[in-house]
Amino acid sequence: MRKLITTCVSAAVVLTTNSLAFDFGSTPDKISAHYVAGVQALDAVKTKLTANGFEILATTNILSGHDVITITNAELQATNTYMATLQVSVSGSEVRVQNPSYLGAAYLGDDYKYGQFKVTVESLEKALGSLSGSAQKTDFSDLSSYRFMFGMPKLKDTITVKEGEGLAAKAKANTKKVAYTLTLPNGVTLVGHKLRGKTNKFLKKLSQEKNAQLLPYESMVYANAVQILDPKYYLALSLPLLSMGEFMEIASVPDQIEKDIKRAYK
Repeated sequence: MRKLITTCVSAAVVLTTNSLAFDFGSTPDKISAHYVAGVQALDAVKTKLTANGFEILATTNILSGHDVITITNAELQATNTYMATLQVSVSGSEVRVQNPSYLGAAYLGDDYKYGQFKVTVESLEKALGSLSGSAQKTDFSDLSSYRFMFGMPKLKDTITVKEGEGLAAKAKANTKKVAYTLTLPNGVTLVGHKLRGKTNKFLKKLSQEKNAQLLPYESMVYANAVQILDPKYYLALSLPLLSMGEFMEIASVPDQIEKDIKRAYK
């Protein structure tokens, strides 16, 4: 009898250890912008992500000690949006990854149903281990029409940074300023940009180095135009606890980001 009890307890422990931590049965009141996992070596993270169905597009050193792995899979690419990729930050203290449920609610609006990226979330947890939500949270109901405050840009308020022909080819050729390109199912090219080191320093100014997974900054290349999300939207979306005072501290950064991205298409 003691052996039977021990066996049952052991089985329960294994089940608990291997079970996923996310309940997609009900829509949350608040949702984290990122998931956090324990400290792991960069090469080990890349190996496990690949083993769990993700394609690695690039590894970018955003800040000293903060490498970002850009990943994608078929489920993400099918959205034909900026969430076709996820950014995974690996540092000496933890691993962070953008939450596809958070991005889905923001980028897909009324077309999004909570839990529709369950497969991707499960694959992330299998690859990275137990995931917990970061402190950067906001109300789930606000995401479909998110903006930092009244008068600030929303998702639809994109910026055209360049017009002309052959823009996707220019991006692919400019490996000094471009980390990766990805052709989406709808034919649009998603481009990840390497910002200048002094631009990336806004993360230090905000004491948000741990959230280096906000970058690389991405653009969408259409037939004859390049567009980006307004940085005033994207940075606020990615750091929902950003205060007005902190936002003012980096007031010049949105323009710096736009200028950095324009350089990739010269």
